[in-house]
Amino acid sequence: MQEAELFPDKCATGGRCGLRDIGHSTRRTPKRRRRDMKTKLILATATCAAFFASTATGLWAQDLTIGRLTEQSSIDPHFNNAGNDQPTKHMTFESLVTPNSKFEIVPELAESWENVDPNTWIVHLRKDVKFHNGDTLTATDVVFSLDRSVNVPNSPSSYFRLRGDITVEAVDDLTVKIVTKEPWPAAIESVGRIPIVNKAVAESATTEDFNAGKAAIGTGPYKFVSWARGDNAKFERFDDYWGGMPEWEHVTMRFIPNEASRVAALLSGDVDFIDGVSPNDIDRINGSGSAKVWSVPTVRIVYLQFDQRDRESPFVKDKTGKLLNPNPLMDSRVRLALSKLVDRQLLVDRVAGGGEPASQLVQEGICGYNPDIPKAERDVEGAKALLTEAGFPDGFAITIHSSNDRFAKDADVALAVAQMWAQGGIQIDDVNALAFANFTANATKGEYSVMEYSYAGTFPSAEDYLKSMLGTYDADRGIGGVNRGRYSSAKFDEALGKSLLAFDRDEKCALMAEAMKIGIEETGVVPLYFLQSNWATAGNVSFEPAINDDWDIRYIHP
Repeated sequence: MQEAELFPDKCATGGRCGLRDIGHSTRRTPKRRRRDMKTKLILATATCAAFFASTATGLWAQDLTIGRLTEQSSIDPHFNNAGNDQPTKHMTFESLVTPNSKFEIVPELAESWENVDPNTWIVHLRKDVKFHNGDTLTATDVVFSLDRSVNVPNSPSSYFRLRGDITVEAVDDLTVKIVTKEPWPAAIESVGRIPIVNKAVAESATTEDFNAGKAAIGTGPYKFVSWARGDNAKFERFDDYWGGMPEWEHVTMRFIPNEASRVAALLSGDVDFIDGVSPNDIDRINGSGSAKVWSVPTVRIVYLQFDQRDRESPFVKDKTGKLLNPNPLMDSRVRLALSKLVDRQLLVDRVAGGGEPASQLVQEGICGYNPDIPKAERDVEGAKALLTEAGFPDGFAITIHSSNDRFAKDADVALAVAQMWAQGGIQIDDVNALAFANFTANATKGEYSVMEYSYAGTFPSAEDYLKSMLGTYDADRGIGGVNRGRYSSAKFDEALGKSLLAFDRDEKCALMAEAMKIGIEETGVVPLYFLQSNWATAGNVSFEPAINDDWDIRYIHP
């Protein structure tokens, strides 16, 4: 309930509080009228004070229920650096810096930073930041967190941003020094996104301790309460949050992978916010009179990744069912042929329900975009010619793996791609769509041949895309974090390496554009389209959509 509904005349500017109700009877004496008025003024003032006190303690604060497409894989903020874990992390944990809804890097736990020389960064922390258990954030917590982030057992997608050739030390309680072996212009944007945990609590904790709540102690606006796998996760407001009083008192995330069920929950009032809104449901929601859809074209790219690890790949066979050796996906001509069989505009218009066809990893206007890369067009005859040149005139058999709950129409897009490939002579043995958590864990182990993925970089340039998606896998240097197909090119790596060392922005953008051209010409991955994301809220809730396809509690308002 809003304040205006509770006290329509209360506490106006200047201290006037409930005066409209303080009347008098003509039958009362002037003395009695003065006494009654004085009594009512005292009562009204007390009501005002009680109201503001109750607001400060959350008596009138609203609760928020969220219907989510995909469940997080863990409460441990370092366990999985994947998109489905981000909204949950934003509730409880924070980083040195964070992107805002416009994809701009802004301070979070870091108050400021400076690059004192090409290899040294000094980060100044905010004062008096409290963890949920009352401990004060110090540089020691930051150093511990950055070290822990790359050493979490069984992580399906770890934080590779902390490279092996840097050192991090606490100068004093509020100052952190980062020293790199070689110049690293993007050090803060990269290392600064790693969530910070409480060393005293997390030092001996396991991922299961986080999942159970024992170690889930952050500095974020909401405290972790509980997680019932497959059902819900609950959080409550952190009254001592450094950023001011959070807007919601209690937040419940309900995991509702079924599209129809999520929309029904919103329209019935069971939830206040849903993500992963299907394009098919936009008109229905907007026409309901009780809910609204919020849409934005994002920088998240949907793409295909090919297994290039070994001479045999588990799901690439001849048309009799025998594994092919050598693996045809290791041939750039084959990869390009498969790219040419895809009609990207058709995917956007008829399957994905919106977005923008992609010919490279970032859109025009983003640092690293290369205007010389031609638009990717469907060319069946050109694809067949390439397959013949590569020694596969009759094609081969393949299985495509994808998620079925990571983004809108993910499984449908994989099926549409399979149909397009079949028209070019590729035999489709199966399209296997799995829950994202299982899909990405298996893909990371190299168990698939063709994978449909999506990716959104963490800072506003092509660097994260090039380094993470196409760089030769190198855990120590923080390269190739999502390069699950293990594409590797010395030519690309050389161009990427030059771009990573450039401090001048214009030079950096030009070098990244050069690396982009190499990666696309070699078909390290097959870009499909940039995702249009849709969210929906109940009528009394507003939302600020983010172009990096990320959302967090900061963007949802009563």
